[in-house]
Order: sequence, then structure tokens, then C-alpha cells
Amino acid sequence: MIGECQVVASLLGALLLLADAGKVASSSQASLTEPTITDVEVCMSQSPAPWPDEWKKEYLDTIRSAIELHEDTPHYAERLEILRSGFGPYWESFTKTADRSLFDVHRARIRWYVEHLTGTEFPTEQERQKLRDQFTEIWEHASSSLLAQFPFLDPNMVQRAKTDDLQQCYRKIETPLIPVYLRPMSEEQVAEIKQRWDNLRYARVDVWRRLGGDSKSPLEKNSLSSNAQRDYELTKQSLSQLLGLVWMVVPRRPDYYVKALEGQANAAKRLVQSKREAQSYQQRLEKERSRQVLQTEHISFILAALLESPSRLNAAASVRPYEQTPVKGQDKNTKGGGAYEIENDFQRR
Repeated sequence: MIGECQVVASLLGALLLLADAGKVASSSQASLTEPTITDVEVCMSQSPAPWPDEWKKEYLDTIRSAIELHEDTPHYAERLEILRSGFGPYWESFTKTADRSLFDVHRARIRWYVEHLTGTEFPTEQERQKLRDQFTEIWEHASSSLLAQFPFLDPNMVQRAKTDDLQQCYRKIETPLIPVYLRPMSEEQVAEIKQRWDNLRYARVDVWRRLGGDSKSPLEKNSLSSNAQRDYELTKQSLSQLLGLVWMVVPRRPDYYVKALEGQANAAKRLVQSKREAQSYQQRLEKERSRQVLQTEHISFILAALLESPSRLNAAASVRPYEQTPVKGQDKNTKGGGAYEIENDFQRR
């Protein structure tokens, strides 16, 4: 009996130790939350957004809630470190305005990013390397197809632009706050991205034309091969299409983010409609003002004519003949022998 009691006591002691250890771990993880939020707040203050204090608090509370939702997730400290180191570049990457609907989009986006970071399976180093290799493979395919489509491009400039682009991707894979840089893709997804890139060849011709290329026959204008800067810009702008293609295959956007995008689109439509109505109202006012000015001019003309009429009537003269030096041999009483003179006396008639 004593032995059984000792066993039970030992089990209870072990359970209490495990519970205490869990509380310590939980407390330790919870203690990481506020320093992370503080670092985020410092980043926001260094490049302040034109947001009211209430909006800033909403933004920080959104991040805090997303973090606390996954406090028991493995690699919790590593995930928060990614958030702390990756938030600064992300915060600088987008435009902040005082538009509430656009703020709601930014708030929903950071919620998505943090929840994806803290709730998705954490990648191993092998998986990160696989993702690097996949990005390299996709960018190699894109740069090779660019040289095939535009053979007059300087290969060195194409290589330079591709390297610069990939270096940015590699840095984001190291701190994968943005969802597309966290987990490797499937082979089917890589193949789909390449296929969609190939289908955009005519869009790249449009890019070339915007940069000043020959709109009729760009492949024949070999003199442009010396324009290194233009070749670099063409490659950079063309490769920028790739990230959009990556976003199309991974990962799925949450409903609350889609809803925020719809709200922002509707607000933009209402703003455009409001501007159109204001412009139409202004045009109506201008037409009415123009019509009133024209009416005023007509009335002024009529009044001026009426004011001039009495003076003209007063100046109206009776017509009396006045003596004219008669022509020799002509009787002034005969027709044409006298002239008519205007005077204000009608009595002599």
C-alpha cells in the first residue's frame, strides 16, 4: 500500500513539474510579445504614417492579436524574430495615406502576414534552400526568354538586373514576413509560373515601347544594343511581372483581406463618382452664370437704348429750307433750288 502511495505521489510530482514547466514556457513566450510590439512601434515612428493615433493603435492591436493567437506554436521565438527584422523593410515598401478604406487594407494585410507567419509550418533550412533554388530557376527561365525575344539586349545588363532582383528575393526568404517567401512551391506551381510568364511576351513588347523602343520592328534596331541603361530597365520591369505570377499560385488570400480590398475599391468608385458629380455641378453653374451674364448684357443694352431715345427725340429737328447760294440761272423756288435744314422750330412751316 505504501509503495502504491509513493508511486502516486511520484506521478503527481511529475505532473506538477510538467505543469510548472509549461507555465514557465508559456510565460517566456508571452514575454516576447511586448518587446516585439515595441520594435514594430519604433519602426512606425521612424517613418510615421498620416494616421490618427486611434488608427495606429488599431494597427498595433491587430499585430498583437495575431501574435497571441499562436503563442503555443513551435519556433515561436524564431517567428517573432522574423517579424521584428522583416517589419521595417515591409513598412517602408507601401504608401500610407489618410484614406480609411486604404488603412483597412493595410491592417487586414498585416494581420494576414502575421497569422501566416505564426500559424504555418516553420521551414527547415533545406526547405529554405529549395525555395531559393526555385526562385533562381524561375528567374533564369525569364531572363533567357528575354534574350530570345529581344536578341539585341546586352546580356551583361540582363544578368545584372536578374542578379539584383534575385538578391532582394533571397533577403526576403531570410526574413519571410511576406507569405510567398516562407514555404517552397510545388513543381507544378513552378511550371505554372513559367507558362504564365511565356504567355506575357506581348506585355513585354509594350514595356519595350514605353521605354522608347521601335514600335514597328524592335528586333531590327540593333543600334539600341549600346543603350545599357534601357536594357537594364527593360529587364527589371519585365522581371517585376514574376512576383505577381508567384502570388497567383501561393498562397490563398483570407476572406477578411478580400473584403477589405472590396471595400477600398468601392470607396474609390464613390470618390470618382463624387468628383464627377461635383464637376457636372460646376459646369451647370458656369453655364447658368454665363446665361445670366448674357441676359444682363441684353438688359443693359436695352436700357442704354431707352435712355438714349429721349435725347435723340429732343434733338429731332424740323426740316426747313435754308438759303443756299443759288446757282446762276436757277430759281431757288424751283425743285432743287433750296436745301433742307434741321432746326427745333416748326412754327415757320
